Amino acid sequence: MISVELARSLCELSRELGRQVGLLVDRRGRIEDLIVGDARQITLTEMGRYRVGKSRFRGLRFLHTHLRGESLSHDDLTDLALLRFDLIAAIEARENGLPGRLHWAYLRPGAEDAEPWVVESPTTVHELELDFTQFINDLEEELASLVHRSRKVGSNKKRAVLVGVTTDRLDALEENLEELRDLAESAGLEVVDVVAQRRPRLDPKFVVGSGKMKELYIHCMQKRADMIVFEGELSGSQVRAISEFGDLEVWDRTQLILEIFADRARSRGGKLQVELAMLKYSLPRLVLRDDFLSRLTGGIGARGPGETKIEALRRQVRDRIARLERELEGLSRERALRRTQRRRAGIPVVSIIGYTNAGKSTLLNTLTGSKVLAENRLFATLDPTSRRLWLAPGREAILTDTVGFIRELPDELARAFRATLEELGEADLLLHLVDMSNPHFTDQVMAVEQILADLALDNLPVLMCFNKVDRVSPAARADILATWTAPAISARDPDSLRPLLTALEQALAACSPPQPEETPAST
Repeated sequence: MISVELARSLCELSRELGRQVGLLVDRRGRIEDLIVGDARQITLTEMGRYRVGKSRFRGLRFLHTHLRGESLSHDDLTDLALLRFDLIAAIEARENGLPGRLHWAYLRPGAEDAEPWVVESPTTVHELELDFTQFINDLEEELASLVHRSRKVGSNKKRAVLVGVTTDRLDALEENLEELRDLAESAGLEVVDVVAQRRPRLDPKFVVGSGKMKELYIHCMQKRADMIVFEGELSGSQVRAISEFGDLEVWDRTQLILEIFADRARSRGGKLQVELAMLKYSLPRLVLRDDFLSRLTGGIGARGPGETKIEALRRQVRDRIARLERELEGLSRERALRRTQRRRAGIPVVSIIGYTNAGKSTLLNTLTGSKVLAENRLFATLDPTSRRLWLAPGREAILTDTVGFIRELPDELARAFRATLEELGEADLLLHLVDMSNPHFTDQVMAVEQILADLALDNLPVLMCFNKVDRVSPAARADILATWTAPAISARDPDSLRPLLTALEQALAACSPPQPEETPAST
């Protein structure tokens, strides 16, 4: 780990300066860096130029002095975990400059429910017997084996830790975290843990506070997580500050929803809308750490740095946003033309709305005999689909399935999908489908109503219908229907849809304008 001669030189130098002195030593025994702190601690510099990975350590051991003979501090152990050193050691620098007791620790592979480090008993550099090369190779092989097994079991899914922070009640946060878990699983992530925190106010830099942020990163390392997903929306500066702690991806709820939409979009319009939303979301978060790529402007009398690389990148993104908006305006005009043709035909339009995963696509398939993709996950379908629905003999309607709603729909998505949501404004009737089996369906109903109000669509006639009645006990069903006046169906069971069809005919008859009486033709 360290030779007696090096330990003595290090302690003499530390005593002469009256400061802690540290060395970064690679696995060949070469000194890569020397760091001088104060009498109490050493602040480590940027470690980005040194290798690190999920299945290996940093390739450096951190050896430093303590002037008071104290053991490894919590800050030392935190640095060991966050920076993934091969090991960390503190050597007592006695007043005579000779090395005293030696305290050392290393990371414990696979310690999910225990301390992530192992602190060995104090010894001296003279008594220390350690084949460091064999020791670190065995430790890294064990770590690589654990990572390989977790990847094999998890089917190469990214492992995520979900984080929620609130200044309000924790029970409300838990409901939001349940939805965040559903979103993460819908995005193909493997959720390995969920962390909730209540604070008097959110930390402006790390959201959870610097101390909690360190604990969180160590926890993610123990769980072998690849990413952290925050329940709220992060600013660009917060994403950068949290990312600097380690090699984890940092997402927020908005980015998670955008990733789901990007994966599910199939039509040209859907792909354009998702790309537009992602570009608008990423534009204020674009950052390059170095400015050495800036270039001078050409021409006589050019002064100072011209357009930097980040400015050029932002300009390209803005140009792409402008092109996408023009294309979407064209698609919006095409949809408006089709809606005009439907109005001329005199066929009423019924748009199915509801919280995501309420069963809208399943209902469309059952009522019209279609084969639209319908899965038990959030945002399974994004592209609007219209099918002809036959009601009473000689009476028909156009049934439209729209993108699912969700509470606090990100502004980027709401603006990008305005062309899709315009379909709702031309509907004669909105069929609000509610998942009766969801324990928070009341909050979901309120979220849908709020979105309709935000879209200025709350003046349209709405028919509410409960779905998934087969997943609710008879007693709970009776209690719900005693409070809410609405038909209850199972979208998978065609025999249960008669009350809904009857209610649809009555609602369409009530909202349809009276037809003028035909006058007999003159002879």
